[in-house]
Amino acid sequence: MVAKTLSSSKTSQQGEVRIAVPASQYDFERLAAVYNQARVDYIVPMPMNAKRMAEYIHNYDIDLDASVISINQAGEETGVGMLGLRDDGTQRRAWITRLGVLPERRGTKVGQFLMEMLLEHASGRRSHLIQLEVILGNAPAYQLFHKLGFVDTRELLIVRRPPSAHEANANSDAANVSQISDDEIPFYLKLREPGASWLEETPSLLNAGSMRGLRMETPDSQRGWILFQRTPFQLTHFVISPDISSELAEALIYHVHKEYPMQDTKIENLPIDSVNWPAFQKMGYMEVFRRVEMFLTLE
Repeated sequence: MVAKTLSSSKTSQQGEVRIAVPASQYDFERLAAVYNQARVDYIVPMPMNAKRMAEYIHNYDIDLDASVISINQAGEETGVGMLGLRDDGTQRRAWITRLGVLPERRGTKVGQFLMEMLLEHASGRRSHLIQLEVILGNAPAYQLFHKLGFVDTRELLIVRRPPSAHEANANSDAANVSQISDDEIPFYLKLREPGASWLEETPSLLNAGSMRGLRMETPDSQRGWILFQRTPFQLTHFVISPDISSELAEALIYHVHKEYPMQDTKIENLPIDSVNWPAFQKMGYMEVFRRVEMFLTLE
């Protein structure tokens, strides 16, 4: 059903009316349905249900009033795009995500219409920086973002490790390992290296909750810590203490999987040049795909 309150409309060169409806006019179930239709044949579909959509919106500070559903003059949904907003005290940033066009509507500039609406909303909310990620190999989206002024910043890895018990390591097992309590998690997050992607930023992790942590001291007095989110079926959102050796990083990862050997693990947006990537590889992690992070600076 088409929402009654419409944010804006435009007429294409072919005379087709395009209307942007605030995503806040839709409930989570309907939002998930439109999104799934738009991504059904995507390179990486990432389907969602109402619960996952609600969590995503909460965790990543999605502003539903600034997010949009596009509909045509017949009242049919044609695409979706969402906008996250954060203010770190020095500037307000926006993040474009969950962008998708229904397969039968592609090639008619619906994607450009959605992007123009999201950029307009980000600017209207005084954002100075707009960021997004695009899957490497998605040429149409990548070209559109370049056309709109976005520039590449870096490549990001999405990596996974299937559930499995790792081979025992006597050196790692010799370390003294202890749990980091829930109330200590924010303290350790303040010690992390800067530069995390929107998905992995500290606000995202604190919003998501369910964070766990381990600290470790080796027999030769090396110290380090690791944080991660544990859900019923998956481990994710790893943060490793900065300025430690690859061997210590590997030992920390080892102890996470020693404690949770039968949980699938997925880590998103690991910078391709991360000093910890070799340690993850040694612990059985494999690259699944890559994203290109892109920024647009507004005057």
